[in-house]
Amino acid sequence: MKQYLVSALIAALAAASALAQTADELLAKVDANVSYGSISYSARMEITIGGETRYKTMDAVGQGSTKAFAEFTNPEDMGTRFLKLDKNLWIYFPKEQDTVKISGHLLKEGMMGSDVSYEDSLESSDFPAKYSAALKGEEEVEGRRCYLVELSAKIPTAAYDRRLLWIDAERYLSLKQEMYAKSGKLLKVSRVLEVSRIGERWFPSRSEYVSKLRNNTKTVFAMTKIELDPPIDSRQFSMSSLTK
Repeated sequence: MKQYLVSALIAALAAASALAQTADELLAKVDANVSYGSISYSARMEITIGGETRYKTMDAVGQGSTKAFAEFTNPEDMGTRFLKLDKNLWIYFPKEQDTVKISGHLLKEGMMGSDVSYEDSLESSDFPAKYSAALKGEEEVEGRRCYLVELSAKIPTAAYDRRLLWIDAERYLSLKQEMYAKSGKLLKVSRVLEVSRIGERWFPSRSEYVSKLRNNTKTVFAMTKIELDPPIDSRQFSMSSLTK
């Protein structure tokens, strides 16, 4: 009994110490895991709508949260390219030799028919600049202890009015997110399915996205050959590279 009480006291003190962290401190630790100076990776998208699953593959590079370039490599979309420069996004379609800028209501549409919107792809991970954060307590997600953090939009350009994040208490990754509209309607749910150890950090390498605005749909996004902070030619992020 004495040993049990000591163990319970240690656990209680550890929990109290953890909860002493502020929501902003937790977000800073998450950002330290997922932010990078540059990145290079290959990816596979599994887009399931109803009982049908479509597969898309791509190679991508990025610099910080403001520049990204991706080229699709699956047969149906071969040569289709995306270019992100800050808040601007363009798509090049090789068959039509046409470049389209994604803006306005199109930003809410699913990228290549997926559950990930174009707006999602433009949003940076700098949550403190866009949301007020509050620590709501602890919950368990997939057997892992998590901090529950609520984000409330403080600027009108935030992609969602409210977000709930379940942050892994050990690895400081957001294992689950729920995104809400101003009306309170749940719009989207995302989950991290696999985590990779890259150097000294934990990095989400496989995630699932489910749009609550569509029926019986989900998208799994898996990253491979991940390189963090590799040298990248800045000329890659240009309109000439998009249409070459």
